[in-house]
Amino acid sequence: MRWYKQLTAALLAAALLLWAAGCEQQEYDWEEAEERRSQLYHLSLDTDNEIEISTAEETDMVMACSADDTFNPYTCQSTLTQNICHLLYDNLIDLNPQFEPECIVAKKVTVDHTLVHVQVRSGLVFSNGAPLTAEDVSYSYYMAAKTSGSIYKEKLKNVINCSMDGMTVTFLMQNENVNAYRLLDFPIVHYDPSANKEFPPIGSGRYKFATLSDGVTPNTKLLIKNQRWYNPEKVQIEAIGLKEMPSVESIVHSIEIGTFSYLYSDLRDGEPKNVNANYRKVDINNLVYLGVNTNDTMLADENVRRAIRYGVSNDKVATAAFSGMALGATGPFTPNWREAAQYQTGNGRAYETRALELLRQSGYVTMNGEGVRQDQSGLPLSFNLLVSRGNAAHLAAAESIKNQLAEIGIGIEISEISTEGLLGRVSEGNYHLYLAEYAVLNDMDISRLFTPGEGLYNGPRPYDSVRTFSNYRLGLGTLEDFITAFESELPFIPICYRMGIVVCTRSLEGVGEVSEDQPFYDMQHWRMNRG
Repeated sequence: MRWYKQLTAALLAAALLLWAAGCEQQEYDWEEAEERRSQLYHLSLDTDNEIEISTAEETDMVMACSADDTFNPYTCQSTLTQNICHLLYDNLIDLNPQFEPECIVAKKVTVDHTLVHVQVRSGLVFSNGAPLTAEDVSYSYYMAAKTSGSIYKEKLKNVINCSMDGMTVTFLMQNENVNAYRLLDFPIVHYDPSANKEFPPIGSGRYKFATLSDGVTPNTKLLIKNQRWYNPEKVQIEAIGLKEMPSVESIVHSIEIGTFSYLYSDLRDGEPKNVNANYRKVDINNLVYLGVNTNDTMLADENVRRAIRYGVSNDKVATAAFSGMALGATGPFTPNWREAAQYQTGNGRAYETRALELLRQSGYVTMNGEGVRQDQSGLPLSFNLLVSRGNAAHLAAAESIKNQLAEIGIGIEISEISTEGLLGRVSEGNYHLYLAEYAVLNDMDISRLFTPGEGLYNGPRPYDSVRTFSNYRLGLGTLEDFITAFESELPFIPICYRMGIVVCTRSLEGVGEVSEDQPFYDMQHWRMNRG
């Protein structure tokens, strides 16, 4: 047994009893599987994963890449390369712009407690003509979950193992979760033990690698349309050129003057100062929130926590700190996830009258000489707020929150510290409030933000929030139950959901909504207007 036995030996010992209860364990000899596949399909493949020569004389689009990065989807590190990988490889499933799952390589997904059964779509082939099978999905899972530096490892940490039965792949999960399948958004590559490792693996995406043959620019790398792509509605753009570019700011400038065509960025490295090209905001699942230490006597009072929430206009914070590239939170989940949005009652605006009433109910009636409310003993309603000094947007958000809370008599002192220092203080419980950003995974699990012992929350256990969220994950309760419990206990305070951006040249038409999972969503409707 080759790579499969080495990767799974340790996991199988721990999971065997659980797995046997769900389905029969199968082991595969990959050399035998490759021989069986060859006999079954009588393969006549292209030149493996070598880059082919294109007869194209020019490219329709030009995109930025990182020359020193690999185009292997499991080892690439730059966001530019990761974006291009979305063109070369199809994922098992994807989340669309409304945060709902869509089957891509998968045809059907069913969840049975800790087992997720994925039926692989039949008839798919890779760009070199090899049929896409369950064995390719299984191999891709192991590469995505076990490769050092893979951006998919965190998403797949709940998966213990997978097995195959015909065209069905079954994933065994460590913890039961009705949304676990939403994390299976990893790219599928062709398993070929004899492939030249100097080249990227073969994918089944819209495009494949080629070399431009125009007699002028030898060995120029580009992407050409994959005629074997599964979707009968093929892309209209025939070829995409790849050029190295160092920064988002310089790429945006190149798009403005027409040198480059398209860029998706989650703005993790900051946003461009000005954009004089077509652009579209992209909803991403990054929650900016106030962590609350409810071990503190004043913050243990639910009225005080609610007053802080009602005293802050989330829309104002989004505008002031993120230049409008954020959505004011209406509840714990992104407002654009329709399943949750129908139960979230916030509107992004402050409710000062309600905040003041809550403070009066808790005895914070009088003001001291500094304009801060105080209780009957003269103790001021004042808190320290930790924020990372390396994040300019977070610093601006903290200032906006401080100024807004001052209007209702709550004092805030901002402490700018390193990100490492902030995480350390939070883990120790040495804080009143902290401002941070949490990248919510596709299964919408935010439990770390309100569960003691997870490193991001300190205070008494918010029993109703923990219980209802656990029931929701187990399929025993509803999302509405959790949101109601969360709003009552308010273990943290949602501020806003940060956004990404798509920038494209004015000659690129038809670009609509895209998602973080699918930055080229509905690309078959895009076209370059050279008029």
